[in-house]
Amino acid sequence: MADSGVSRRCVLQLGGSVALLLATGACAAGSKEGGSAASTLRIAVTSYLSSWDQDFVGFDLTAFMLYKNVFPYLIDYGVTEVAGSKVLDTRNIMPAFAESFEPSADQKVWTLKLRRGVKFASGNEMKAADVKWSKDRAFAAQANVAGIYGTIGLTKPDQVEIVDDYTVRFTQAFPSALTRQIQAISLYVFDSVEARKHATDADPWAKDWVARQPPTGGYFNVTKATQGQEIVLEANPGYPGPDPAKTKNIRISVVPDGSNQRLQLQNSDIDVALGIGQRDIADLKKTKGVTVVSAASNEQVAIQMSVTTAPFNDINVRKALAYAVPYEQIIANVYGGDARPAKSVVPIDTPGYDESGYPFTYDVEKAKAALAGRTVNSELVFETDNDTQQRIAVLVQSEARKAGIELKLTPLDPATLDGRRQQKNVPLQITSGQLWVNDVEYMLATSFVKDAALNYSGYLNPEIERIYEQSHTTIDEPARLALWKRVQQIFAADVPWVIVCQPNFSLPVRSSVSGWVQPTDGLARLRYLSTSG
Repeated sequence: MADSGVSRRCVLQLGGSVALLLATGACAAGSKEGGSAASTLRIAVTSYLSSWDQDFVGFDLTAFMLYKNVFPYLIDYGVTEVAGSKVLDTRNIMPAFAESFEPSADQKVWTLKLRRGVKFASGNEMKAADVKWSKDRAFAAQANVAGIYGTIGLTKPDQVEIVDDYTVRFTQAFPSALTRQIQAISLYVFDSVEARKHATDADPWAKDWVARQPPTGGYFNVTKATQGQEIVLEANPGYPGPDPAKTKNIRISVVPDGSNQRLQLQNSDIDVALGIGQRDIADLKKTKGVTVVSAASNEQVAIQMSVTTAPFNDINVRKALAYAVPYEQIIANVYGGDARPAKSVVPIDTPGYDESGYPFTYDVEKAKAALAGRTVNSELVFETDNDTQQRIAVLVQSEARKAGIELKLTPLDPATLDGRRQQKNVPLQITSGQLWVNDVEYMLATSFVKDAALNYSGYLNPEIERIYEQSHTTIDEPARLALWKRVQQIFAADVPWVIVCQPNFSLPVRSSVSGWVQPTDGLARLRYLSTSG
C-alpha cells in the first residue's frame, strides 16, 4: 500500500477515530509501571486505532504501525544507512519469526520454514497451520493482503500449502522481483487456535473477536489497551529473531492536540511526540533536553493535476505549473531546509531513480512561455488543519499567479476530500506519502496505471500500461532498471504530477531517546528505540 494526502501527526502516523484527550502529564503519572523510568518509553500519538483486525482495516496507519510491532511478522527488513541516517533496508529482507524464506530455481515457488518452539502469549506454538489459516483468512477478506498478493501472482488459497508442521509452500502464477518485499508486509500470523474458538457459522473468521482482541506474539505483546486513551506494550521475551526490543515497556498515550504534545515533551512527561507541526518542530530544536531526529525519507510531496479535465488536460498548462512552483523557497521556508529537492517522480532512494525524470525547476518565464500568453484558472485543494500543506499552497498560489495561473485555495476535511476523490472532481491537489514497497513496479501499481487507488490525476498512458505488465515477470535487475528509465522519460514528457520535494522525517524526542530507524514503509519498528532516563 501507499499513503497519500497524509500528514505525519504521531509516531504511529495518522489516526482512525478522534480519541479522548489526556491531561498534561497523564502518561508521566504511571511511567514507572512495569519497569523503571529507563525501561519505559512514553510515546504520544494523536488517535486510537480503529480495530485490531489487520485483514479488515483500511487507511488507518496508526493501526498498521501498531500491527508491525505486535503481530508476529515472519520476515522483515534489515537496517542500513542512507545520508547518515539509519533506515530499513529494502534490499536485505531477513527471517524474523521464520527460520527461512527461499525460492525455487524459477522463483515461482517459495518455501517458508518456521522456527520450532515459537509460542503465542496463549502458549500455543506457532505452526504452519497458523500461517495457512491466516492467509486463507486474508484471501476471504479480499482486502489488504489479498489485493497486494495479486501483484506477485498469488490469488487463491490453494496456492498456499502446508508441507509439514513447520513448512509452508507458496506457489505463484509467475516469478516476481517483488516477492520478498510484498511478503515482508503480508506475512503476519494470527494465533489460529485461539481465533477458531471464537468463530461462528455467521462469523467463520472470528472478525468480531479479532477486532476487539489485541494480538500477541510480535516484537511486543499488548498488556493493556484502554479504548481512546492508551496502549501499553511489553517486549516479547519469546521473540526468536535478530534485533530484540531495546526497551522493555512502551506506554502509548493518545494526545490529539499538537500543542499539548509539545508541552508534554518539553516537561519530560513523554519521550516521543509526532503530533507536532513543522513550525513547532523548528522551535523545539532550540529547547533544552529535546532533540529533533532528522532522517532521510522516501516520502514525496506532490501536486497531482487532473489530466482529464481542463485546464490540466493541456500538457502545456501542466508544464507551466511545473515551472511556476518555487521549489527552493518551499524547502527553505516550509521545511527549514530539512528536505531534498526531487528530480524524478520516482523517489530518490528507490532503485532506478534517475534525475532526468523531472526536468523542471522554478522559472516564471518558461511558465509564461508554456501558456503562450493565456490565463487559466483552477482550484488547489489541500487538507484542512494541515499547516504544511497550507503554507505550500499559499506559496504556489503566489508564484503561479505571476505566470498566469490563478488558483483558488480550498481546504477540505478528510471525509469531504475522500468523497471528491471518489467523484474524480479535484482538478489540483497537494498530496504527500511514501511507498510501502520500495520499487517502481509497486509505485506504478498504486498511482500511475488504470484503476490505481492513488491515481487521483486520472493519468493513463498505453506504454506505461505495457511496461507495468511486462514488469510483473521481469526479475533480472538490469532489465528492470531499463524499464524504469523509460518510465521516467515518459513522466518527464507527460508531467502528470508536480514533484515538490522529498522532506526528511523529523521526530521530536527527549534527548535521552536513541536508536530511531527510519521505516521505508512508514511503519516504525519500536524495538530499536531506547531511553536512558
